[in-house]
Amino acid sequence: MNKRTVLEILPQSVTDFFNEWQLRIFALLSLSSQIALLLLGSRRKYKAEKWLRSILWLAYSPEDLIVAVFVGILSDCQGDSGQTNPSQQLQAFWMPFLLLHLGGPDTITAYSSEDSELWKRQFLQRLLQFGWAASKIFLTSWEGKLLNILAIPLFGVGLIKSGEKTWFLVSGSNDQLRKSAIRDRGRDVGSTGGDEFTDSETSSESRSNHCNDMHPTCTTGCPRHSFPDFVIEWANRPSYPHIVLEWTNGPNCAAFTRGCDFNGASACHCSCRTESEECEIVNLPSPPQPESEKSEEEIIPSPASRNKIITDADLQQKADQFFPKFKRLFADFVLDWTDLEQSKSFFENVSPEEAFQVVEIELGFMYDVFYAKPVAVYDELSFLRFISLLVSISAFLSFWIIDKHEFRYVDLIITWLLLVEAILREIYCIIIMCSSERTEIWLNKQEKTVMTSIYQAISSCRVPFLFPDKKRWSDSMGQCSLLSKSLENLHTVVWNFCCSPPLLEMLSEVWNFCISLMSEMLSEIWNFFCIFLEFADCSKNSSVVPGFLKILIFEQLQEKSRTAKKAKKFSAHKGESALENMKCFKELGWSLGEEFDENIVLWHVATELCYYADLNRNSSISVENSNCKASKLVSDYMLHLLVKSPNMLPNGMGEIRFQKTCDEATEFFRSGNIKDKIQACEKLLQVNTKSRQPKEKEEKNCMSVLFNACLLAQSLQLLETEMEWNCEKKWEMMSDVWIEMLSYAASQCPSNEHADALSRGGELVTHVWLLMAHFGLTEHSQAPRSCNRVSLL
Repeated sequence: MNKRTVLEILPQSVTDFFNEWQLRIFALLSLSSQIALLLLGSRRKYKAEKWLRSILWLAYSPEDLIVAVFVGILSDCQGDSGQTNPSQQLQAFWMPFLLLHLGGPDTITAYSSEDSELWKRQFLQRLLQFGWAASKIFLTSWEGKLLNILAIPLFGVGLIKSGEKTWFLVSGSNDQLRKSAIRDRGRDVGSTGGDEFTDSETSSESRSNHCNDMHPTCTTGCPRHSFPDFVIEWANRPSYPHIVLEWTNGPNCAAFTRGCDFNGASACHCSCRTESEECEIVNLPSPPQPESEKSEEEIIPSPASRNKIITDADLQQKADQFFPKFKRLFADFVLDWTDLEQSKSFFENVSPEEAFQVVEIELGFMYDVFYAKPVAVYDELSFLRFISLLVSISAFLSFWIIDKHEFRYVDLIITWLLLVEAILREIYCIIIMCSSERTEIWLNKQEKTVMTSIYQAISSCRVPFLFPDKKRWSDSMGQCSLLSKSLENLHTVVWNFCCSPPLLEMLSEVWNFCISLMSEMLSEIWNFFCIFLEFADCSKNSSVVPGFLKILIFEQLQEKSRTAKKAKKFSAHKGESALENMKCFKELGWSLGEEFDENIVLWHVATELCYYADLNRNSSISVENSNCKASKLVSDYMLHLLVKSPNMLPNGMGEIRFQKTCDEATEFFRSGNIKDKIQACEKLLQVNTKSRQPKEKEEKNCMSVLFNACLLAQSLQLLETEMEWNCEKKWEMMSDVWIEMLSYAASQCPSNEHADALSRGGELVTHVWLLMAHFGLTEHSQAPRSCNRVSLL
C-alpha cells in the first residue's frame, strides 16, 4: 500500500494555488500584523479591553515565525540551482520589508515584561534570521539588477531597526533597569559631592572654625567634635565623591555634605550611639529662616515652563524630574531619604488632582520603558526615523521608474503595498515622536517659536481614530460583586452541577487513569477555563475612578505622611489604624485577621449589606455621601483584584474563599426564594448571629465567610444605635478602612506585577503605590539614622 502526503491527496488545482500563493500569504500576514501593531500598539496603555490584547497578541507573536517560514519557502522555490524567474526575483525583494517588520513600530516593542527578559533569545533569533536572509538576497537571488541594489539600503535599515528594538528590550529588562538605577544613583551622588566639596573659597580651616562657632555638643557628654584635615582632603578627591557625616538636625541631616553650613539649624548634636542601636526619627519643625539667610535653592522655585501653549507643562516637568529616581522602585531598590525630601515637599503643597496627574505622567514614562520605544525629538535615535523615511521614499521612487512588465500584477500590488506601508509607518512614528510627552517636556524648556510652530503643525496631524488618544491610562477600576454573582447562580443550575466538586473530582480521576502523562496539563487547562467562565460575569464591569475617591486617597496618605513615625508601620496596616482612630477597634477589630484575602471578602459582603440596607432606608445616601460611594467602589475593586488579578495581592486562598462564600450565599438565596439584592440584604441582615461568636465555623475546613460577614454588617449597623453614630460617620470609618486596605495591597504588590498592569490599561492600586512612595509610606523608603561615624561611599 503506497502512502501519500496530504498535498498529493488534494486536487492539483488546490496544490498549484497553494504553491503559488504561499509567499504572498505570508507577506500579507506580516503586513497586516504591522498595521495592527502600529494602530493599536499604544492604545493598550489606556484601554483594558480583552479584544485589544488578543489582537495585539495575534499580531505580535508570530512575526519571527513568518520571517523564518518565508525564507524557507523562498529557498524551496529557488531550488539547488539558484536560478530564479522574475516573479521569484520580486518576491525575494519582499524579504527586506519583512526584516523591517521584525524591528516593529515605535508603538510596541514588548507584549509583556517577559519579552524583555528574553532579549538574548530574541537577539540570537534576529542574528540567524538576518544571516539567512542576507544569504538569500545577496547570494542566491543576486543578478545585479536595480531590484537587487534597492534591497541593500532596505536591508541595512531593517538591520538597524531590529537592533534598536533589541536595545529597547534590553533597557526594559530587570537587570538593565537595576544597572541604570545604580548608574543614576552614582551620578546623583557624584554630582552632589562634587558641587558641595570643591568650593575653592572654603578651606578646611574655615570649615572647622565655622563648626566651632556653632558649638555642636555631644548628646552623651563627649567633647566637641571636629573634622580632621584628611576627611576634608578625601572629600575633595574625585575618587571619594560622597562623604557623609550624619547629624541630627531635625528633618534636615547631612549637614557636613552642605559644607558645614549650620545657619538654618536650631541645634546640632553629634550622636555617639552605636550603629546597632535603633534610632527613632522624630520630625521636629525647624525655626523659620529670614529671606536673607535662605539658600539660593530655597528662594528660587522650580523653573516654570516657557511654552504656555502646552497644557500641564509644569506638572510634566515635575514628573520628568522625579522619574529617574522613582523608576528605581520597579527594580526593587530602596529610595534614599534624601530623594524623598523634594518629592514630599512638592506633594504636600499640590491638589489631589495635580498629584495624581504627576503620578500618571511618571507611570506613562515607565510604560514606554517597558513596552514601547521612548524616542523624543532631541534623542540621538530620532534621526534614524528620518533616515528610514528617506530610504523608503527612495525605494518607492526607484521602483516607480524601473521596468515592471515582466512581473505579475498581483505581485506588483503586494510590492506597492509594502512600499507604501513602509513610508506611512515612518511618517506615523515621526508624528507620534514629535507629539509625545517627552518632546513636550523638551519644548517646555525652549524659547524657540519655530519649534513650537512645528509642534503645533505636527500635532494637528493626529487624526482621531488613526492616532491614539493623549490619555495616560484607562482611569477605570474593575468592579466585582459577590451578591450579584450569587444571584446569577440561581439561574445556572446546570453550570453549577458541571462545576460541582464531585464531578470535577471524578473527571480528574478519569483523566489520570486514561492519560497519565497529560493529566497535570489537562487539569490546569480545565481549572483555568472553569474559573475564567465562572468569574467572567462578576468582573466584566468597570467604573471610572471618580475625583472624590482620589481626594479621599490623597488626603489619607497626606495625613499619614505627617503623623506616621515609621513608613513600615503604616504599610503593615490593613485597616486597624482606621478603627483605632474612630475608637471602634474593640467592637470591630476581630474582623481584620492575618489573612488579607479573608478580610477583603468579609468586608466586601458587609459593605454591600450596609450599602443596600441604607439605600433602601434612605434613597439619597448613595448620591450625597461620597464616603459611602467610595466604600462601595473600593470594595468592589478589591474583590475584582482578588478574582481577576490575585498575583497583585498577598498570597492566600482568595479565589477558593470567594467561591465557597458565593456557593453558600447561592444556597441561602435559593432556600429563601430571594430575587433581588435589596431582598437578599434584608434576609442576610436578619440572620441570627447571637448564638455564635465570630470566627466560629461549623466545619473545620470551611472557607466561607458569609456568617461572619452578616455579623460584621450587623455590628456596623449597631454603631448608629449603641455608639450614637450618624450614617455619615459610619461610612467615613468604612471608607478609611477600605482605603487603608487599598494602600496595604499597593505596598505588598510585587513591582513586576505593577509593571504588567501598565500593559492592561493600568490599575488604581499601581497609582496608589507610586503616590505612597512619593510620601515615603512604602517599605522602599529609607529613613536617616543618627551616628557620629564618617562613611566613605
